[in-house]
Amino acid sequence: MHASLLESLIVNAAPVFYFGDMEHHVDESDGYVEVRVWRTGSDLSKPGTVTVRSRKTDPVSAEAGVDYVGISKNLDFAPGVNMQTFRVTVLDDLGQPVLEGAEKFELVLRMPMNGILGEPGKATIYINDSISDLPKVQFGDASYTGNEYDGQISAIVYRSGDLSYKSTVRCYSLQGSAQVMMDFNERPNTDVSTVLFLPGEVEQPCVLVLVDDTEHEEEEELRLVLGSPKTPVFYFGDMEHHVDESDGYVEVRVWRTGSDLSKPGTVTVRSRKTDPVSAEAGVDYVGISKNLDFAPGVNMQTFRVTVLDDLGQPVLEGAEKFELVLRMPMNGILGEPGKATIYINDSISDLPKVQFGDASYTGNEYDGQISAIVYRSGDLSYKSTVRCYSLQGSAQVMMDFNERPNTDVSTVLFLPGEVEQPCVLVLVDDTEHEEEEELRLVLGSPKSESPFGASVGTRNETLIKIKDDADKAIIRFSATKFSVSEPSESGQLSVVRVPVQRAGDTSKVSVVRFKEGETEHIVQVEILYDGVREMREAFTVHLRPDENMVAEIQVTKAIIYIEETNSMADVTFPSVPVVVSLLQYDDTSRDARLVAGYPAVCVTSCNPKYPDFDRTGSICAAEHINNTLTRYRWMVSAPTGPDGVTSPMKEVDFDTFFSSSKTIALDSVYFQAGSRVQCAARAVNSNGDEGLELSSPIVSISLEDGVCQPRVVGTVGAEPFSARLRYTGAEDPDHPNLIKLTVTMPHIDGMLPVVSTRPLSNFELTLSPDGTRVGNHRCSNLLDHTEVRTRYGFITNATRNPEAIGGTAPYQYSSSLRGQKTLRFYRNLHLEACLWEFVSYYDMSELLSDCGGTIGTDGQVLNLVQSYVTLRVPLHVSYVFHSPVGAGGWQHFDLQSELRLTFVYDTAILWRDGIGSPAEAELQGSLYPTSMRINEHGRLVVNFRTEARFRGLFVTAHSATPLTSMVMCAEHPGLTFNLSLVRSEPTYNQPMQQWTFISDFAVRDYTGTYTVKLLPCTASLNVEYTLPPVCHPREPVTFDLDIRFQQVSDPVAAEFSLNTQMLLLSKRALWLSDGSMGFGQESDVAFSEGDVIYGRIMVDPVQNLGDSFICNIEKVFLCTGADGYVPKYNPDNFEFGCLADSPSLLYRFKIIDKAQPETQARTLGSISFNAYLAVDDPQALALVRQPGSDGFRLDSTALFQVSVGREWFIHTIYTVRSRDNANRGIGKRSVEYQSLTRSVSTSQWRSRRSANGVPDLAEGIGAENNRGTNILHIALDHSSQKHLNLDLESQAEGVVPRELNRRESSDGRLVVFVGILVALLFTVLLIILVVLVVRSRQKKNVTETPKSSSSTEPMMRQVPENNDSSEV
Repeated sequence: MHASLLESLIVNAAPVFYFGDMEHHVDESDGYVEVRVWRTGSDLSKPGTVTVRSRKTDPVSAEAGVDYVGISKNLDFAPGVNMQTFRVTVLDDLGQPVLEGAEKFELVLRMPMNGILGEPGKATIYINDSISDLPKVQFGDASYTGNEYDGQISAIVYRSGDLSYKSTVRCYSLQGSAQVMMDFNERPNTDVSTVLFLPGEVEQPCVLVLVDDTEHEEEEELRLVLGSPKTPVFYFGDMEHHVDESDGYVEVRVWRTGSDLSKPGTVTVRSRKTDPVSAEAGVDYVGISKNLDFAPGVNMQTFRVTVLDDLGQPVLEGAEKFELVLRMPMNGILGEPGKATIYINDSISDLPKVQFGDASYTGNEYDGQISAIVYRSGDLSYKSTVRCYSLQGSAQVMMDFNERPNTDVSTVLFLPGEVEQPCVLVLVDDTEHEEEEELRLVLGSPKSESPFGASVGTRNETLIKIKDDADKAIIRFSATKFSVSEPSESGQLSVVRVPVQRAGDTSKVSVVRFKEGETEHIVQVEILYDGVREMREAFTVHLRPDENMVAEIQVTKAIIYIEETNSMADVTFPSVPVVVSLLQYDDTSRDARLVAGYPAVCVTSCNPKYPDFDRTGSICAAEHINNTLTRYRWMVSAPTGPDGVTSPMKEVDFDTFFSSSKTIALDSVYFQAGSRVQCAARAVNSNGDEGLELSSPIVSISLEDGVCQPRVVGTVGAEPFSARLRYTGAEDPDHPNLIKLTVTMPHIDGMLPVVSTRPLSNFELTLSPDGTRVGNHRCSNLLDHTEVRTRYGFITNATRNPEAIGGTAPYQYSSSLRGQKTLRFYRNLHLEACLWEFVSYYDMSELLSDCGGTIGTDGQVLNLVQSYVTLRVPLHVSYVFHSPVGAGGWQHFDLQSELRLTFVYDTAILWRDGIGSPAEAELQGSLYPTSMRINEHGRLVVNFRTEARFRGLFVTAHSATPLTSMVMCAEHPGLTFNLSLVRSEPTYNQPMQQWTFISDFAVRDYTGTYTVKLLPCTASLNVEYTLPPVCHPREPVTFDLDIRFQQVSDPVAAEFSLNTQMLLLSKRALWLSDGSMGFGQESDVAFSEGDVIYGRIMVDPVQNLGDSFICNIEKVFLCTGADGYVPKYNPDNFEFGCLADSPSLLYRFKIIDKAQPETQARTLGSISFNAYLAVDDPQALALVRQPGSDGFRLDSTALFQVSVGREWFIHTIYTVRSRDNANRGIGKRSVEYQSLTRSVSTSQWRSRRSANGVPDLAEGIGAENNRGTNILHIALDHSSQKHLNLDLESQAEGVVPRELNRRESSDGRLVVFVGILVALLFTVLLIILVVLVVRSRQKKNVTETPKSSSSTEPMMRQVPENNDSSEV
């Protein structure tokens, strides 16, 4: 239906068609179900039609033609008709009983004419099996007769209902006059007496064997009984239940009895109407159809049926009833009673009932009456009455109230619909005071036009209390405060008259000097002269309680103030003060207008600067006025408007953190050009007594003259400002290696500049001396010198600007007139240039923790393993002006900027903001990466969110398809991932979903294109969101996510790298260059076998430190991890990279040691490292001479002697010192060498670890020792390797981890291939070599090497005690 048509139907109040009930329950044997369709609306004057159709449910339950007769018919509504009834025929298994259980089908409304469809527009019909479908067995006749000589009697047992199953029944005997064994053979109540019915069988005989004797007997009887005591029987506990309509529910019990209750059982209980219909489901009770489950051993279940109380509108209907029946037992049979009748009685709850609203009512005698409210509940559709009569108590009839007799004249009438009526009691008001009196009002004789009458509720009487407060005698003062002037001379008296009043009953005598009938008494108090001058004195007078206990004392106290005739000091200025600019303070006689932008000063007549001080000075001296103690106030108003209207003067009562409004000078921030200014001065004598206050004439601030006027006269606003962030460097003598923050902004008269790294708001509090600004704005100019918590601040202890050019303005730096805090703040103002300049210095930690700075990447990539990272510092600048009419007294103009400081960060993560699905995909969506990291296990963790561009959502899997969502990477085919859905919006309308995937394994380099395949699941328009979702899976949607992420992103923390870069290059020319053109992608190359690896350490060029530092390489190590371990340097976690032995390291070599070159590892197997420092390479002088740089080189061939897949890492130790302290010569002697020397001399091997478990090498690394360290991965290209030296590989694999390149390794090969003779020869050669080395070192005056170092190979010693090793 179109929206316009729907709107027109709603506007015209079109009739609405809908089913009367959403559910109907019918037994199969009923033959039909009757359904009602309603038509409601304000206009039913036109005929209407609606079509009703039957349809199957999904899944199919009842079928048309089998269980019911399908229907499709029009229901015609004549004008004014609001309901139609039709029947749907129900089929009873076509004459062949089959127990099917509950089945259902649906009826729907379609094609309305002259109306619209409403809710419910669908009705569900539930078809229950009839009782005849239940398998039932019974005897064919009520009695059977036989002769004793026949030998037996056959009683026929018939079976009806569903015959498709096998069933059994016990047929057992109960003796009567016929005795067991004497007249018949017993059929016991056991399984031997079972009668069997096969499927389809209708009847079976129950044979009773007779005993034939020779004695004659009269006719004898016995009984045959059908049953099965082991089969539980379900039945209602009571056949009838009575419930009041107001109870809300009725509780019914169903019993299960039998000898065997070990199995669970179930029976269905249903409600149904009586015939004729009495109570109706949905109107009088809530229909029920539920299963009662009996657990093993349980013999009773209780359930509740909800009773509806006339839907909140009581209607007296009388007793109504409906029925509950048991159906479809499982593991049991139905017994009696199988039906229970529920009687709903509303004769109590809906019966019209009247009662008082409250238990008591209180009133005053002078009110004349009291109304007690009578409430009526129940059925209000009839007129009813009740008597409300009085019963006296302490209150007496005719003396205190008019009687309400117990007759019809005291009737309270309720018309139909009325809920409450007053019962009015008239009171008698007299003049005598009485205590509280009581009586009662009672309800009785209720009547109603309803056939059931009316009743009185539980609150059938109420207590009436009569108070007489108005007649109570009260004594009080006429007022609480009195004032009198003190006598001016000694001996004089002043009299104050204090009236005491009495109200209420005056017929008795009160002992407060009141006679009978008297209402007022005057008390006179005399005031004496004391000769002492005070501001004001006071005393109190009190009333005592009435001794006769007649009157109540209310206002018992009054205050009398004694006013001094002249409370202030006898001092006043001889003349009014004047307001002048501080520029004219030395010449106040000039009639010059105040200059904007410079402080104003209040000059009293006792100030030597006063124009007529030659005449007023003597008066001030005679009056003993101390001008230094003068109290000042300032008033300011907004400039005069264009129409000449002036604003009222308002006192400036707001102090800032640097200025005060209660001093002789008023700072220029409190006024602007055109403002009107006035000061008030109060004289103080030499004793400190304050005198009178005199106000100066109002003066206006000049519009033409100003110190720093705006560019456009008459305008005010925010001017542009500049801010800079600069690294000072090591050369700065006062602030070395700090970050300088400079803010420059133009000055305008009356302007207060505010600079902070935090957002500015609520200037009334921000500018106040309150200490909250100290915590909120740690990096701002709002903090005085003594309040700064960082090392430096914008406000220093200086009060003069050393960079000021030319002379200073008058009293510009006068601390007595302006104050020290004001001078410290204005020290940052270049008054001649009209320019503010705020400068402060911070270190990186202060910018991050105190100033609100953040670190983030700007997306620029320096190379494959490095990117620029920016420190961002927010800056908020406000131009604040005082405004007498502004909120909080200040108006402000706010600007915001962001300062950046860039440095280099290893490894970049590159992605686009949003990755879309392929254009040819049937379903569209977008993928947005949100974060990426490597967890503590070295695995890649990627978080992303998706947005479906279709109705539905993405799912990880669906039961209707074998496809699942997954992640794969072509560059890492063996790497698998665990993809999971974290959260999803609860909607099918393009939901946002959060995902994460984690690699199942760790690799060093995760760079590659990752294909994310997500399984879309579409939902229909009419389906609401559910959990789990109901949707239809489609073909997966593919997203390509480019990731560039390496495992060795930060092997060494920045605190240990000393802001340096470590590069591995393949080109010698690039190694020797000064790096001014950058190294580009040449620093991220893979080395082939035979290539030379050029290593370079350099101070980070982004720090722009120039040539102020020298860098020297001390040691270089090579290592590779076991099982994919990536070495990192983090001493806090006891990770030392390649510097120390570790179970996680498979190989470790020291290839360069500047201080002890004889301890270097020269070869791997038989392949030499050829490792040299740049200082030892004559052709590398260009690199050696570069400031802040050093390097080394080695051959890559030896690194290819291990298995493919081993990842090599190079670890360096270097020093970074300032040029003044640097030394290009031999560095510190190796700590390892010294340790070994000590250990050899003591002939005892000790671990080279310190007491805390940290290697000696690591203990010396840090900024405090100017020693840094760094690790890089060496990428090897195995594609050009021709063959693998298996012998070397096996030899390398044979080296015990953490005991690498040991001399015993090569000796072992010689023993294997040459024999014992060659081993002895080799030993002799070693001894000769040791002698030559010792002599050579003695000539060079170098410390003697250990005797045990008899080879150029590194010495490795095994320590069996702790399985550790030390390296020299």
